[in-house]
Amino acid sequence: MNTVRKFAISATTLGLSFATQSYAQTFTYTQFDVPNSSLTRPRGINSFGQIVGLSRDGDGTPHGFLRDAHGTYLKFEYPGASFTNAGGINDLGVIVGAWADSKGNYHTYLRSPSGAFSNFDPPAPCFPSKDQAVARGINNNGDIVGRCFGQAHQEYGWMLHNDGTFQILTDSSLYASDAYFAPSGGQYIAGGDGGNLGGDYSNGKFLTGEGVGRKSVVHGVLWNRNGGVTILDVLNSPTGLRGMNSSGDITGAYIDVATDLLHGFLLRNGVVIKIDFPNASQTGDNIMINDNGVIAGGFNDVAGVEHGFIATCSGEGC
Repeated sequence: MNTVRKFAISATTLGLSFATQSYAQTFTYTQFDVPNSSLTRPRGINSFGQIVGLSRDGDGTPHGFLRDAHGTYLKFEYPGASFTNAGGINDLGVIVGAWADSKGNYHTYLRSPSGAFSNFDPPAPCFPSKDQAVARGINNNGDIVGRCFGQAHQEYGWMLHNDGTFQILTDSSLYASDAYFAPSGGQYIAGGDGGNLGGDYSNGKFLTGEGVGRKSVVHGVLWNRNGGVTILDVLNSPTGLRGMNSSGDITGAYIDVATDLLHGFLLRNGVVIKIDFPNASQTGDNIMINDNGVIAGGFNDVAGVEHGFIATCSGEGC
């Protein structure tokens, strides 16, 4: 049986085995937008600074996008799809994501560095439907993680190991689950106890990349490859975990329940550092980090338009 450990993370305390330290870290933020887009929503970043995600044209047409470290963009679509979203990219340039067919049913895909697509649907209990299943991340070993839905609309986090073994990430204490990133060879899989932090986190709706407990509270979750989960909540707030690098840095977002606004965060050496784009009306829930410590994410401007950003750290402790 899986075991569940719960930790509430304050700004100076982490319930895992990290030291409590304080650093004079300063982050420099750079905005980016897919050309001629009405929306730019980053979803993944690799060690070379390549970023993938979702963009929409001015007329709302969706595309997956790839942005290289020099700021060059490529839009792409799964062949014949009505919708394409890029969820993650590894250092080999392999991209995973989601696509929707003409009936509106969602599937998952893998895109090779040469641009060739292959479809795969996670096996039962996953069930292709209009519920938005997605492959969210792929590591350098070829392990893929994501979320899917069963026939009764139950949300499951999952991992497809590079040897073809399929694993559902769940626990009897959790209402739903999700998975975002599995570091290559790392002990933990970053994800959550079900749903979308950007949605309603109080009424039991499904949430992306975190988890929903029996009382419909969203939690960040670290799935242990050897069994069991650790619930990790930042500042005693509803939390979603979005990324983890080989140094043990964790990124994600939390909801300030007093203002009902999202904030990004970096959890490094036991210290929670807020990651918010300057003067944004709200920072998005997808805050990722690569092995070089570069953070990518999204934010909404005062007009509500979504943009991407890159945050780089300078100072002691970076």
